Amino acid sequence: MLEKVGSSDADHIDAERKPSIGLNEDSLPNYNDAETKRILRKVDLRLLPVLALLYVLAFLDRSNIGNARVAGMNTELGLTSTQYNIALTVFFFPYAILEVPSNIILKLMRPSLWIAIMMVSWGIVMTLQGIVQNYHGLVATRVMLGFAECGLFPAATYLLTTWYCRFEVQTRLAVFFSASSMANAFSGLLAFGIQHMDGVGGLSGWRWIFILEGILTVTIGVTVPWILVDSPETASFLEPFEKKYIIARLRQDSGSSSGQVNTNEGYQWRYLKAALTEWKIYFAVCFLIKPSVTFPAADVSRSLNVLMPTHPPQ
Repeated sequence: MLEKVGSSDADHIDAERKPSIGLNEDSLPNYNDAETKRILRKVDLRLLPVLALLYVLAFLDRSNIGNARVAGMNTELGLTSTQYNIALTVFFFPYAILEVPSNIILKLMRPSLWIAIMMVSWGIVMTLQGIVQNYHGLVATRVMLGFAECGLFPAATYLLTTWYCRFEVQTRLAVFFSASSMANAFSGLLAFGIQHMDGVGGLSGWRWIFILEGILTVTIGVTVPWILVDSPETASFLEPFEKKYIIARLRQDSGSSSGQVNTNEGYQWRYLKAALTEWKIYFAVCFLIKPSVTFPAADVSRSLNVLMPTHPPQ
């Protein structure tokens, strides 16, 4: 059992939360490492690929504006460099502000349902971005995209903590986060193929980039309530003893055995207070500021096909 480190209300809340099933530490099966790894691998194969796919789509939809720029969006809409940069930036205002409210909603409903609602919403916004006619329309859709996408990353992070012990979460979170690199790897090729639809339906190629990728997101988003598992208690792919084992491990690790979002206690404001007074959160924020500034994720234009000049300088 990991020793709890930290100050505070967060540890106090963990300590006072009561188990939701009739297990105690003595009833935790004494599985060997191989058996534990087998159960966790089973969870990994069912949970991580779905979360990675969702993040690939989210990153693809927020960053494909760079590919649209290469395909002629700025020219057709008459955008200046400043206007284009503003369109990139406005996405992050609602995205940053609404992450906490989004997870409050997540606490009150099934994670898979809330994530599905977000995905369908940002997929629709992405499709509408393909029919904007001017700068103001582009900015409006980027703001709406920030509203719709804000909750995916915190929701996925929370979902992982309902399945894994604290010392196991970071590896799974790294796998999830690396999906953004996968999006970068093929987004340019995908956009290159789509932009050859230039003129189809009377629409420019860059418009089809937004439209088709938005439709793809909506299509997958509709399936999320069925392909994304909410908690160990509701996981049909696990045997009953495997569910109990996972939940018992969670309680042993953190003092909570609920292992799910839909707990009977609902949301309480003291959870927010505990998060805001946890020093480790602020340490993580400071740690992430530098790479976030140095390597902005707002625009796929960091890829070579945009950063490199088309022709050598004369």
